[in-house]
Amino acid sequence: MLNRNIGLLNQLVNPALVRRSLVTALVVGLILNVINQYDGLIGRAPILWGNLILTFIVPYFVSTISGILTLRQITKQHAARQNAA
Repeated sequence: MLNRNIGLLNQLVNPALVRRSLVTALVVGLILNVINQYDGLIGRAPILWGNLILTFIVPYFVSTISGILTLRQITKQHAARQNAA
């Protein structure tokens, strides 16, 4: 179990995965914040800072989890092909 957790930590800090997750979070978070807090952004209502921050954090984690699961699936498929050969 410890070995698997070390692999997970390595994947979480994988530069390509972090970069892709950050780009996804910025794009999706920006779009969602404009949709959800338009009145606050143009000054007609207060900005809900907690919601604003969460609107960037949630897409980051969704993208990261999706990336890790994809990497694990590819690794399993590759191992299965090597074992079959």
